[in-house]
Amino acid sequence: MTIKELETLLGMTRANIRFYEQEGFLCPQRGENNYRIYSQEDVDTLRKIKLLRQLGLPLDTIRQVQQGTVPLDTALARQQRTLEEQRAELAWAEQVCSAMRSDRAEYATLDAEKYLTALDRPAEGEGYFSLKKDSTPMVAYPWRRFFARWLDLFLYSLVWTAVGALVLRINLPDIWIIKLMSSYLDYLTMIVVEPVLLSTWGYTPGKWIFGLQVRGRDGGKISWGDAMNRTWLVFAKGEGYGIPIYNLYRNYKSYKACVDCETLAWEENCGYAIKDESGLRCLGFVGATAGLFGLTVLVALQAQMPRYQGELTAAQYAANVNDAISYHQLRLPDMNDQGGWDNRSKPDHQLMLDENGLVTGVRLEMECTGEEFVSLPVLQEQLAVIALVGGSGEYNCFTWVANGNSLLNQIAEQSTESYTLEAGDMTITQTVEIEGYEKAEGYLIAPMIESGTPSYQMEFTIQQK
Repeated sequence: MTIKELETLLGMTRANIRFYEQEGFLCPQRGENNYRIYSQEDVDTLRKIKLLRQLGLPLDTIRQVQQGTVPLDTALARQQRTLEEQRAELAWAEQVCSAMRSDRAEYATLDAEKYLTALDRPAEGEGYFSLKKDSTPMVAYPWRRFFARWLDLFLYSLVWTAVGALVLRINLPDIWIIKLMSSYLDYLTMIVVEPVLLSTWGYTPGKWIFGLQVRGRDGGKISWGDAMNRTWLVFAKGEGYGIPIYNLYRNYKSYKACVDCETLAWEENCGYAIKDESGLRCLGFVGATAGLFGLTVLVALQAQMPRYQGELTAAQYAANVNDAISYHQLRLPDMNDQGGWDNRSKPDHQLMLDENGLVTGVRLEMECTGEEFVSLPVLQEQLAVIALVGGSGEYNCFTWVANGNSLLNQIAEQSTESYTLEAGDMTITQTVEIEGYEKAEGYLIAPMIESGTPSYQMEFTIQQK
């Protein structure tokens, strides 16, 4: 039967049925339309739960009875003793109320200590009217909570790293001010995303891994407004507004307060619950952390790849060159769609095209005679290799970083030599003739003493085999 039929049959709400299902008391089948279909066994289970809950048995006890670890008779005997204590407590409360009325007690002049100490309590401890019911459950576990938040921030950081490197093609320098700005972007994401997750799901990814739940005073999910206020206070009071050094101090103060079971600033209207303390959750954290580190490395490697892969048009080849210029922050103008430079920088990339307009190769030529300095076109050759060889589709991010970097280094090291290199299905060839120049780092310099007119000729080609 459907959940609507169950509601009518059992006199239970849909929320009740869903809750018991989430707690693992029943597991309905799924129909073709993915709706839950409940069996007669599920009906019987819900009737039993309804009866035992109305007798006051805790859910954990009912679960133990269902699993057979505690006999029903034992559970009922325990509940009988509890009910007897509660009955005595109610009688005691009635006596106190009667005594207060006989004394015509008024709130303004009420001698509370007299009534708390004069009458003997029938139950040990706090009894039926425990003040524990008037507080939000507090879950300490400061390290689990710390690493849950650390994992969330790591995830937000990875998302922005991927967007910046793979979509926006931003390669940020590794300096402290940039790292600080990036951390505030992570915090901003936390402030926007976390309230949505807590008000709808009750978890963040990190909290879910550790089995931590954020709940309101009524045990349900908190509202978006409360979640927003909570997240902001976490940022302000727990993370010290992200200010370096100060945030470590705030982390420590929060840790101490958590260990001492003090109510943290962001938990005035809500608290944590924990599903279990299984050590497997710590293994889950280690696995999730390793996965995020792996994805971070993958993003960094993939960012080295040209934007376009496979068979390239002239425009795509130029886009690959411009992408490499932008990502590596080179001081060069953009290449046009024909492989040339709009400011007539040398050398142009002469593209070899087939009948379909696809690039099959590229040629770079340079000739200088009598010039005092010659800047070697190593960077232009490397850009051609990145755009065409790296974009050929024969490499993935792992093989390109391993082999492509070696290829680029060989081109730089042999900048004044003739050579032939093999790269997948392409052949890279350079032919060089140099007379009268002396080699410097990235340059050719004419000697101060005249010994004829110096000359330099270079032809560099990449072509499919």
